[in-house]
Amino acid sequence: MFELNYSKINAYLFCNYLYKFIYIDGNYTKHNRKTSFGLSIHKALKEFGTKRLGIDRLLNSYEENWCNYGYSNGQEMMDYYYKGVDILKKFYEYEIKKKSTILYCEDSFDIDIGEDFVLKGTVDRIDKNDDGSFNVIDYKLGLEENGEGLVKNNLQLSIYAFGVSKKYFVRVKNLKYYFVSNLKEVEAEYMGEENLLSFIKDCGKKMRDSVFEKKGRCSLCLAKDICQFSDFKYDKI
Repeated sequence: MFELNYSKINAYLFCNYLYKFIYIDGNYTKHNRKTSFGLSIHKALKEFGTKRLGIDRLLNSYEENWCNYGYSNGQEMMDYYYKGVDILKKFYEYEIKKKSTILYCEDSFDIDIGEDFVLKGTVDRIDKNDDGSFNVIDYKLGLEENGEGLVKNNLQLSIYAFGVSKKYFVRVKNLKYYFVSNLKEVEAEYMGEENLLSFIKDCGKKMRDSVFEKKGRCSLCLAKDICQFSDFKYDKI
């Protein structure tokens, strides 16, 4: 079966050739300070949710899972490190007041959606509401995002909501982007099962048939320095 997931679909939608570069040719994009910092925070948040950590153990987990690649120098790395400490302290205080019921963190699903496609995904966090319904949550660092673009592009959370509802046979009530740097929770609207499956299968058929006709903006791509299809040096910003 042909595997579909949000990362593959998102890469294809941004640039058909980025999808080819990563998922067909087997290459990897380089980490930078933002991706490394985000990965460090995400690892600590996973530990927080799965082990119900207190503040001291949360900060210890952050230190133990710190990713030190992609920074231009030691001072920049330490600036980001202490920024993360401040973010996690405020996150912890916010969560204690919220009294969230966290069921799962980094929870995976694997769903046969027909036409020889399997849809896979890993959800940052799933909370349970008092009425038994679930909230599907995706963490975002939020240092620059304001959430508006994410709400309009609700594909990621729609895929996660679909996968969770099929895996656990429950109703997903809310789809949320959780911006941890400013403790802002932004709800997104579910695309609906029919629209979602139609859209991702259409993308999947093009990916499976190796249809490469759309090129993204190379100057914005993490693979711009190493992708053979990149022309970022000619791209005007």
